[in-house]
Amino acid sequence: MKLATRRKLLAIAIASSAVLGACGGGEDVSSETAAQISTQNESAAAFAGTAAAVETATEKSMSVATATATAGEPISSWDSRIGADDLLDDGTVLDPLAFVREQNSTGLVGASLNAGRTMKWNPGHYIEFGSNAGDFMIEAGIEEARQFPFVKGIMVRADWAQLEKGRGEYDFSRIDRYLNKAAAKGERFFLTLGTKNFGGAKAVPDYLRQPWFSGGAFKITTAYGGSGENAALYDDDVRDRLIALIQELGKRYNRHNYFEGITFTETAFGQTVRPLTDAQKEKMFSNLAKINTAARQAFPNTVVLQFVNYPAKLVPALFTNMLDKGVGMGGPDVFVNDPALERSAYVWNVQAKGRVPIGMKVESDCYARQYHGGPIDPPNVREIYRYARDRLYSNYVFWYRDISQPRRPWGNVLNMFRGEAFPTGGTGGLDSACPAKFGNCASKLPS
Repeated sequence: MKLATRRKLLAIAIASSAVLGACGGGEDVSSETAAQISTQNESAAAFAGTAAAVETATEKSMSVATATATAGEPISSWDSRIGADDLLDDGTVLDPLAFVREQNSTGLVGASLNAGRTMKWNPGHYIEFGSNAGDFMIEAGIEEARQFPFVKGIMVRADWAQLEKGRGEYDFSRIDRYLNKAAAKGERFFLTLGTKNFGGAKAVPDYLRQPWFSGGAFKITTAYGGSGENAALYDDDVRDRLIALIQELGKRYNRHNYFEGITFTETAFGQTVRPLTDAQKEKMFSNLAKINTAARQAFPNTVVLQFVNYPAKLVPALFTNMLDKGVGMGGPDVFVNDPALERSAYVWNVQAKGRVPIGMKVESDCYARQYHGGPIDPPNVREIYRYARDRLYSNYVFWYRDISQPRRPWGNVLNMFRGEAFPTGGTGGLDSACPAKFGNCASKLPS
C-alpha cells in the first residue's frame, strides 16, 4: 500500500474516533473518591487470603444456560467463555497454600524473585487489541494514546500458535512490529499471551497435537454451536513447552524499556466438549501456578499479570502463589454488578492492593452488560472507570478498542478521556504506588 494511502486511512480512523468521541456527557469523575462509592461489596473483599470463607450470599442467580437478552438481542459469545465446571460450587475449596508449599519444596521461594530488583512501572490506561488486529487498527490506537498523557500505551494479544510455528521455532514478528511502533511514539507495550481461543482459532501450535502431549488442547464449545480450544495445561509436557516460550520472550523483552508487561489469559476452563476430571482441573491450576512463577523468573524487571475469573474453588491457591511470587492480579472483564465474579475473582483485589500490580481489562461485553450473561443494559463508561478504580483498585486499565458494535462504545471512552472532569495527569486517577513486592519501581530501567 502506498504511503500516502496509508496516511489517509490512518487519518480517517483517527477522525472517525474523534466523531465517536462527541457522544456522551461531561460528568465530573475526578472529584469522586472511594468513600463516595458504595461499599456494599467490601465485606466480600475482606477475605484474609488463607482458608477463610469467601462470601457466599448473592441475590442474583448466575446461570449461563438461562441468561437472556432484552429486546430480542442475542446473548454475546462472551457466554461461551464460561462452562458449568467454572460456576459449579460443591462447597470444597483447595487449600490456598497448596501451590506455594508445592513450589517451596522444590526451592521456588517467592522472596528470591523480588528482592532488590528495579521494575518497569508505568501504570495508567492502555488501549487493548485482539490477536487479529492489524496495522490500521493498532496505528490508530497509538495515535489516540498520544493525545492523553495518562494513556500510557497499548496491549496487543498474540496467541501461542502465532508465536511458535514448530517446536522451538519462534516467530516474534507480531510483537516486534507493534512494540516498535509504540516505542517510536513514546508509548508502552503490554503483551497478552493467548492460550484459549474461540471461533475455530488455534490455541496451541500444531506440533503439540499428539497423544504424548494429550492432544495439546481440549475442545470447548460456544453458545452458537461453534468450537474453540483451551491449552491442555494439565499435561506437564505442554506446560514445559509454554514455559520454554516464556523464557525466550523474557530473554528478548525483559530489558526493553517500552515492554511494560506480559499477561496470561483467563483461568476459566470454558464449556468443555469432554468433561475434565477433578484431577485434571487441579493439575491445570497447579501447572498454571508454575507457569506464573516461571514468568516472574523470565521477566524479573517486567510486570507479569494473570487474568483470573473462575472457578472459585481453585482460584484461592493460584492467587496465594501469585501473591507470593509477585505476579499481578488481573481480570479479563470489568462488570459493574456481577456477584459471581465478586465471589470468585474481585474478592481478591483488596488482598492484591498495594502488594502486587492490579490490571483489569474492559472487554467488549463489559460495555454492553452489567454482569456476565446478563441482558443488554450498557453501563456508562464512567461507571466502569469508577468501578475499576475504586472497587478493583486498578493500577492498569486495558480498554478494548471496540468500534464494531452498533453503540460504538470506544467513542464514549474517548469522550470520557477528553472531558474536563477527567484526571488528566499521571495515571488518569489510577493508583500509581509501587507495589510492596517490588524492590523499586522506575519508568525506565537504569542503563
